[in-house]
Amino acid sequence: MALPPLLSGRQDINWRYDEITGKFVFQEITGEVHTVVEFPELDGRRGYRLNERPVDDGSIRIYKGSALADKIPANLQSRVTSEPIGPQINITPSTMKVVVPNTVEIGTPYINAYFGVGGGKTVENDLFIQYVALNSKLSRDGSLPMEGNLNFNSHKGVNVANGTSPDDTVNFSQLSSVISSLTSEITTRTNADVTINGKLNPLLTLVKWNKFSLIERDYAIDGPFGTLGMESYLGKKGILIWYNVRTGIGGIGAHGDDTTDFQVIDDQGAGQYNFRWTDPANALMRWTLIQWVTNYFP
Repeated sequence: MALPPLLSGRQDINWRYDEITGKFVFQEITGEVHTVVEFPELDGRRGYRLNERPVDDGSIRIYKGSALADKIPANLQSRVTSEPIGPQINITPSTMKVVVPNTVEIGTPYINAYFGVGGGKTVENDLFIQYVALNSKLSRDGSLPMEGNLNFNSHKGVNVANGTSPDDTVNFSQLSSVISSLTSEITTRTNADVTINGKLNPLLTLVKWNKFSLIERDYAIDGPFGTLGMESYLGKKGILIWYNVRTGIGGIGAHGDDTTDFQVIDDQGAGQYNFRWTDPANALMRWTLIQWVTNYFP
């Protein structure tokens, strides 16, 4: 049975752990407000500490403001895993700390929404979660299946048996055999393609692809309305293929005018595309810019 949402997290409860099911019962925190302070233990960095440990930073939503009415897209802060810059913040779920850029003034309020697993102030909580993680979640006999992706963090998986079924992992020895067969096939095909490549070379001297970008940007982070740049194609030929995610409208090149809800502007004089939005509901853009240079003039 799901726990009812709470306005603010609690510091006085143990981990919400159901011993019968062996799982945590997360509780939704809907509007916990904190103001920015200085962290002496982080060399003077600024931020605040949540009342509970969040499930993970992927479910946390943090808005600038101090009331539920402030939970709007324009106030939503973006998250990073390194140095916070601009409107970005850094979250450390294990210590419940939210670090903001040092340009944010002391006392600035933020309203937080997340799923909490309990207070983190007691030693008993830490010992209990350690027991659960080591004795239940990391069973060495393989009796418990993984419930998420296994991150090796750039380390090797060693002593892996040969895969025999379609869903099995394969090891390096098996891959080496496949690579050897592919190398022989590639050599044969490369030799056969020499003639074709010779015919394509004149074309390659005429058209040179320069860039294929794939970008998504929520301009609502920069404000409820405005006009900002998308990408530059100065000195090159280019075509912009775009999609306005929240409205479901897509197109190629320029779109709209100063009377439309949003506008894609081809500023040919500056050699770049700009975007104008009027509301967070039309501010999320996804696009590809294809650029090339050519010596061919028909």
